[in-house]
Amino acid sequence: MNHLQRRLGYHFSSPELLLNALTHSSYANEMNTPDNERLEFLGDTVLQMVVTRHIFGEYPSLKEGQMTRVRAEVVRKESLARVAEALELGEALRLGKGQEQSDGRRKPSILADAMEAVIGAVYRDGGWKPAERLVMTHWRAMIDAQAATPDAQDAKTQLQELLASEGKVPEYRSSGEGPSHAPRFEAEVWVEGERFGVGKGSARRQAEQEAARRAVEALYSDAAPARSQPTPAVTEASTVDEPQQAPQWWRWRRTRRKHS
Repeated sequence: MNHLQRRLGYHFSSPELLLNALTHSSYANEMNTPDNERLEFLGDTVLQMVVTRHIFGEYPSLKEGQMTRVRAEVVRKESLARVAEALELGEALRLGKGQEQSDGRRKPSILADAMEAVIGAVYRDGGWKPAERLVMTHWRAMIDAQAATPDAQDAKTQLQELLASEGKVPEYRSSGEGPSHAPRFEAEVWVEGERFGVGKGSARRQAEQEAARRAVEALYSDAAPARSQPTPAVTEASTVDEPQQAPQWWRWRRTRRKHS
């Protein structure tokens, strides 16, 4: 609990709210205790409102339909699960025996619901400001990336269009493992010998889309640690949680555009 609060950047006045947010229905049914579904409902509303306010205030040129598409992309379950993974939320979940045995701590649907519940718990405990700060800390890069090309069909198309403006082409490297009925794929996206997007999924295309999405976010994120050195293929140590930094040529481009 203490480790998670540090990762969240928020200390609860009522720790039982956080505990409730981490309680899956499978655990609640076994232990006869409240689950996190009510907080999940509240957190979903708070997340939608924070994202909506940011899009509306920061992107006055976007039309209603474009704002709707941007918001839908960044608040979808996959995006919530990625933030939950980055916060290591799965380690703190309270799950029933069945979910424990079926690797429930890594299931995107469970992680996404718990992430919404945590947002709801922060709102209940501290009000709007802490909840807004939590959301903007972890969603701003996603929002900015989507708002830059609100009509893009998918992440790979979006990345290709962004790089085309610089005369560059993305390269995807992927590998798969596991049984045929439950394969797992990892993909990396490289640009001119630099890796700045890693993704995982149950299909090769899904993994590549995730890698492209993280690469697009890196192009709009100003604060992230240095990228790894080139390697010939995806390694076992690769992780979708590894943040990437936009390459120097892109940061220079952003600065140039801002002052032009």
